[in-house]
Amino acid sequence: MYIKSMKGWSKHLDFLILDVVMLELTLIISYGIRHAWSFVGFGDIYKTLSFMLATASIVVGVMHESYHDILRRDYISECRQTILHVTIVEALLIAAAFFLKEFSYSREVFLLLWVLGVILCVTGHCIWKQVLKAVVIGRQTRKRQVLLVTAPEQAAKVIEEWKQAKVLDCEICGIYMTNRKANIISHEAVKANNEAAVSAESGVKDVVSSIPVIQTIDGIREYLVKNVVDEVLIRPGSALDREQMDEFLQAGLTVHMDIGEIVHFNAPTYVEDFADSTVITTAIRMVRPWEMWLKRLMDIVGSCVGLCITGVACIFVVPAIKIADPGPAFFSQIRVGKNGRRFRMYKFRSMYTDAEERKKELMAHNEMKGAMFKMKNDPRIIKGIGTFIRKTSIDELPQFWNVLKGDMSLVGTRPPTEEEYDSYEMRYLRRLSVRPGITGVWQTSGRNKIHDFDDVVRLDTEYITNWSLSMDIRLLVKTVKVVFMEEGAA
Repeated sequence: MYIKSMKGWSKHLDFLILDVVMLELTLIISYGIRHAWSFVGFGDIYKTLSFMLATASIVVGVMHESYHDILRRDYISECRQTILHVTIVEALLIAAAFFLKEFSYSREVFLLLWVLGVILCVTGHCIWKQVLKAVVIGRQTRKRQVLLVTAPEQAAKVIEEWKQAKVLDCEICGIYMTNRKANIISHEAVKANNEAAVSAESGVKDVVSSIPVIQTIDGIREYLVKNVVDEVLIRPGSALDREQMDEFLQAGLTVHMDIGEIVHFNAPTYVEDFADSTVITTAIRMVRPWEMWLKRLMDIVGSCVGLCITGVACIFVVPAIKIADPGPAFFSQIRVGKNGRRFRMYKFRSMYTDAEERKKELMAHNEMKGAMFKMKNDPRIIKGIGTFIRKTSIDELPQFWNVLKGDMSLVGTRPPTEEEYDSYEMRYLRRLSVRPGITGVWQTSGRNKIHDFDDVVRLDTEYITNWSLSMDIRLLVKTVKVVFMEEGAA
């Protein structure tokens, strides 16, 4: 699942609002300076001017695209664009005053409004850009991880362009350098002058500018399983065929292609700016930013309510578990989340403390076909309280903490264990292109009746492809029904 980047003025709504605030503040300061800080005569006339000032700033910002590429401007460009913006705004104010035949405005106020407006807006822009950069840098661990696919002779150039573009919210995590004649890696680290310097016997993994290089197309799967990859950027000359590019989509990854590499995919596509390049972007599901914001808001509200319920449940569940089987009342395990991110998931312990060791002995009784373990009447479940909390799904309540932290969502796909994830085929990775959820389509579709992991993947893929906020709400309502009717619980 991929969140579309906003375009046009809405992409920089924060700067639009900031300019309105700065210009309104400038008007007040200018009037104060002109009238010795006495605002007795501010009256309706200047209140009207204040309204016109805000309107003019918004109109100019939207129509003139005053904030185009604002995050990459240097100081000189920032000053030039801001002077132009403030000048046009003030010209509109003068024209409006003339049209309304309102000649009582002070010329000194208009002059100060232009001078101080430029100074305050430039200062505000610079400070806000530093704040935005600090926020992004502070989220280094949440940067989007991009796998670069390119020809050997282009690798150094692409990396240099990436550095010059000063991309803050994503980074190149690996490079797959293809050979046009054969679908193999050229074991050559590309120098700055794009000339090969290391022979093919250089080893299993070369590094270009400290970035891992993947050996073969067969090594892609191993790399994806062991590393976090969110998106793939395919540059011209990479010599990937349709089938190979489609494999990235099947793995649930978002694929960006250079505009020259237009290929028809069986997935939504649109053109966007990516790392200072124009690309065709495709993924199995495209969503708008506001949809993700609402989903996250729903997760936060829902997790807060869920944690309150968890607190009440602890009063009864924790003592019951400790009495039935001495040991910790909570169980935690490393699970695999969105695009391979590991996190620690929490549950009420419903199994005996030696459950993980006994699992190997029970693998022969696995009722699931594929990369998942499931067994009816599992002997590892604590008799009494363990059976009860699993049947009623009470054991899942501590996962609301994972939802609040952002590792999981209320609705999503089931997060696999590391052992399950290591056995995944390429096509199974698509189910991890969204945050895992406490509940989902599989959990509400009679999970005990599903014995083939391919069916689980199919249901999860349908969920991702057709996702909407209304679908999440329906699944949450259906989950409540399933829990109270005790349908499909393990």
